[in-house]
Amino acid sequence: MTPGSGRFLRENAFLVAAVTLPVVVVAFFLLATAIPRWTVPPPAYDLLISASDNNQTNRRITVDFGVRDGKVEATVRPVPAGLYGQPSKLFLWDHTTMSVREIVVELPDSLVEGDAPRTILVDALAGRQALALSKAPDGYQLENRSQRGPGIVGELFGMHRYNSEASLVNRGRVIPIELPGQFQNVYSTGVNSAGWLAPEANYGQR
Repeated sequence: MTPGSGRFLRENAFLVAAVTLPVVVVAFFLLATAIPRWTVPPPAYDLLISASDNNQTNRRITVDFGVRDGKVEATVRPVPAGLYGQPSKLFLWDHTTMSVREIVVELPDSLVEGDAPRTILVDALAGRQALALSKAPDGYQLENRSQRGPGIVGELFGMHRYNSEASLVNRGRVIPIELPGQFQNVYSTGVNSAGWLAPEANYGQR
């Protein structure tokens, strides 16, 4: 370093700090974000997701998906008179492809008020062992994240945008889940975890 450059740094220490400090902070947050991706293994379990179907408000039933004795079930209940049902749909997030597909379940169009709840086995998943857990054995769990910006740099410089999305989270590693269009707003559609599926290799093919 030349004497002239050293004098410049001393005389302009505040300016140098103002320029370099944001760069150091950004580098720190980028590293903190990247480390979980390097150190936390990817998910090893498929996730079952239930989401309310806002396009089907005229049906006379409500549907809840859950797990009992290792099987996936749909519990169908009648809607009281004067109200409309909003049946849920069931989706499967595949940990190998990190993609989502709908699991079609045949449901009755209506039940008479006063009818007892009806339980329907989800045949499409009959060959899989389901786990009634909010958190998978490998540590991942579903979270609905409500505030995101255009990356760490955008967050630091105030470039916020509102968004809500479903994600799998484990010790700082975040994996967004891309649901079909009308289900992407997790707060208007009530996206929830309905359980997990053990790896197919251990329990046979679907």
